[in-house]
Amino acid sequence: MKQISLLLLPVLLAGLVISSCKNDAAPKTEADAAPKPDTLRVDPVPTEGAVPFAVTAGTVFWQGKKALGDPHNGTITVSGGELLVNQGRLLSGTVTLDMGSIAVTNLNDGGTKRDLESHLKDKDFFEVKKFPQAEFTITEILPSNLPAFNWVLSGNLTIKDKTHPVNVPVKMTIDGDQLEATSATFMINRTQWGINFRSGMLGTAKDKVVEDVVPLSLVLKARRK
Repeated sequence: MKQISLLLLPVLLAGLVISSCKNDAAPKTEADAAPKPDTLRVDPVPTEGAVPFAVTAGTVFWQGKKALGDPHNGTITVSGGELLVNQGRLLSGTVTLDMGSIAVTNLNDGGTKRDLESHLKDKDFFEVKKFPQAEFTITEILPSNLPAFNWVLSGNLTIKDKTHPVNVPVKMTIDGDQLEATSATFMINRTQWGINFRSGMLGTAKDKVVEDVVPLSLVLKARRK
């Protein structure tokens, strides 16, 4: 009996170590997780007979800030895209962003504004000469559980050739040949797309840290081709 107990001792110790590691793991915060769409489903719409809508206008609004300090606000222009619509419902689509259009909207000093915009376009951030476009590919449209927003656009966001899933709650209307959508604010973690400048994950001094989580929102217009 004593020999069996000694043989079991390493197994018991390993179990305790694994349990301890699990308990010590940091829980995932809401900011790190993509917003989850409602689990409710609606009747599917067939793809047969779907018509393309050309994206004619749109803007992404962003906010960035240091851990200590006031935020900066800005925009990125939606440069194009195509959406598929059938029976008054969006089925899928692609939205393209012109990363060279990134602009800061909360600075009045022309020189400071140009310097920050130039920095956002260089390799510390979006490296727009190498990666001039970003793209959001919509793969599924789900009903939203937010009262002011009727749908969730679920898809993949590609920035700097890196792709990760994103869910975007929107208030969307399709009226004849016109489609309009306005999103709720949603969060992305910039480090997932390799934008690591002064990230807290790199051990940057607290007064220099640039927040990893970036709030975004979107407005979009499209017209039937």
